[in-house]
Amino acid sequence: MLESFFADTIDEIGPPQRCLPLTAEQDARLSKCLPSSFMDFLRAYGLGDYFDRKVQYCDPAEFSPILALVFGADADFSHKDCFVVAHSAFGRLICWSERHDHFEIDLVDLRLTSSKLAPTKFILPPGFEKRERSSDPNILARSLLVSDRRDYEEFDAQGKPMFDRCIASYGRLERDECYGYFPAIATVGLDSPIRRLESIRRVKALEHFAILAQLGTFHLMKLERGQYTVIRPIG
Repeated sequence: MLESFFADTIDEIGPPQRCLPLTAEQDARLSKCLPSSFMDFLRAYGLGDYFDRKVQYCDPAEFSPILALVFGADADFSHKDCFVVAHSAFGRLICWSERHDHFEIDLVDLRLTSSKLAPTKFILPPGFEKRERSSDPNILARSLLVSDRRDYEEFDAQGKPMFDRCIASYGRLERDECYGYFPAIATVGLDSPIRRLESIRRVKALEHFAILAQLGTFHLMKLERGQYTVIRPIG
């Protein structure tokens, strides 16, 4: 039976599409490292996608070499206890850490975010009490499920969303594909005008992500007042 949040969210947005059922080997392997609430979701639906493959769920084993490239010898993050459970159409990795629960890696912008290690600080209105962050992995795993089509969007240099325009220009993604910038944004600057529709190609996700993971030092960052602040380098 699905945990209530997963069940309610799927009632709202529908089940993932084009799903591949978990094999017995995948079930046995992943159940050792992922929360049971998320495993129940994978057992029910397998590895599928949401919103025309804007987000694709994946086998973490395939992405472990990419995590090794990103992390290096980092004290907090290791490919041995961190797992990519999904990726966006442009290169954001949705991950689970056995030590630090949900975190994400933006391969385009060389950015790692963690609500545990670098939480966003909200200014609460008078009378509102700050809620303590849960320590239950089955609750924390709720953030591994996408809930809104607007999430995981990519924006061009003018701040315009790109996903639907990429579909119109380059076609819908197949399983294990992504949209990539050529040249990569990390090689020309994060604010480069290269961040535009004409710079996009449809490519194999794993191959492209492995290249992006080697283009520079990643940084743990915190979101404050709509801006990212660097906490420390990764590695």
